[in-house]
Amino acid sequence: MKQVAIAELVSAVPVKMTREQKLLRWADLIRRHGGPLALFHGIEYMTKYDLNNVRIRSDHPFALSVAQGDPVFQAEGLAAETTLADALNFFEVTQHEAHAFSCDCGGAISNTDQAARIERLAYRR
Repeated sequence: MKQVAIAELVSAVPVKMTREQKLLRWADLIRRHGGPLALFHGIEYMTKYDLNNVRIRSDHPFALSVAQGDPVFQAEGLAAETTLADALNFFEVTQHEAHAFSCDCGGAISNTDQAARIERLAYRR
């Protein structure tokens, strides 16, 4: 009887997505997104203050806003309106890593290229 109760308890506990799962899902969402996505300017130079005060909203066309509209990510705890710092923490991505896929310093990139860069991050660490 005790084993059944423990099994039921374990199955009732939600399993959180891993960093890799989140990044791969996010890359897929970006790849399937129907329009161009904006890039940040100078994300590598943002201070902690900036990161904590830049609001990412689901009505702006950034890769992070695409993620915010996803019900799976919402269930995982990604808020519909959040700061850049909180979104990066959710995906377990550093500011330097975010620069690699979301900064405009190298010019415009396609959604496919941005998704590929995020996928590469999924397999690092």
